[in-house]
Amino acid sequence: MADRFDVAAAYLARMLSRRDSPAMQSEMDKWEEAAPENRKAMEDVFAAWDVAGSTQDSPEIQQMLADMRERTQPKRESWLRSGTGKWAIAAGLVAMVSASAIVWFGKSGSTPGASEQAQIAAAANDPQILTSGKERRTIRLPDGSRITLDRDSSIRLAYSDNQRGVTLRNGRAHFAVHKDASRPFIVSAGRLTATAVGTAFDVSLSPKGEGVMISEGTVRVVTQLSAEHGGHTTLLNAGMKLVQYAGSVELIPVDIMQESAWTDGKIIFSSHCLTDVARQMNPYAGDALLVDRDAARIAISGVFDLNNAEGLAHALEQQGLATVRHQSGKIIISRLPAAGSTDCRSMS
Repeated sequence: MADRFDVAAAYLARMLSRRDSPAMQSEMDKWEEAAPENRKAMEDVFAAWDVAGSTQDSPEIQQMLADMRERTQPKRESWLRSGTGKWAIAAGLVAMVSASAIVWFGKSGSTPGASEQAQIAAAANDPQILTSGKERRTIRLPDGSRITLDRDSSIRLAYSDNQRGVTLRNGRAHFAVHKDASRPFIVSAGRLTATAVGTAFDVSLSPKGEGVMISEGTVRVVTQLSAEHGGHTTLLNAGMKLVQYAGSVELIPVDIMQESAWTDGKIIFSSHCLTDVARQMNPYAGDALLVDRDAARIAISGVFDLNNAEGLAHALEQQGLATVRHQSGKIIISRLPAAGSTDCRSMS
């Protein structure tokens, strides 16, 4: 069964993107009237959007919020006088929620995200800087949320009575956010800000740029740069990744299991080139893997422990794909003539 908050967020996304219609309005009304929990989820999502969206100075966004309130307030008043019904989701709704969806809207005349970053700084009662060192680290927060830091990553926490703020200083972090519509969860990373109520997502920060990957629910992302059509703000659903480079913003559909495997200390490859596999594993394995040029395009598939370079090398040797030798603490991999397919997928 679809999560009520995800359903409500999907409806909100359609309204904000102007893709609503009389039929969709009727569908949404029936869903909200079907159960008090549905109505509460919709009210919480709308309230959270008001909190998070109010920091955006765009007149277009403010007008969208005004239109949304005008359309929904009469129904909300009638809900208070109506009875309850059975849980139901209109046909086609589940497919809409589960599908990857992107909604860009608005143009900003000022730097997007600046006011939200200022709120994070102002919200700090007792700011903390937490680092992971050379190992992954999981942090459980008092509100029930959980943060997993990748190796060589650090964050700054800034919690208050009305807002949960995190600044990613470097590296990568996974956020499993406890639902609390009264306190949006805001993550700032470089020139990017991600706002959630209750969901799961990754945020990364490197010299190449900033990224957000959604593994569950919906996240509002504000970028400094605009997309091709001028939008600075998006609602990203599960299965989508946004990357902001030095001069562009890219939106990419991704495999959630593959993208999230690192949080469990795993890494998943599907016909990926051995050189890319080594590059992904070496930060965790102490730069142990050296791939000879003739072995560079051996196609690798499977699930591996991030820090088990020896295990990967042993698997290659056992399958007759490569020879392995050890030298000065390094694992050197060379291709065997019968190594098979070199039709590998590059990760670069």
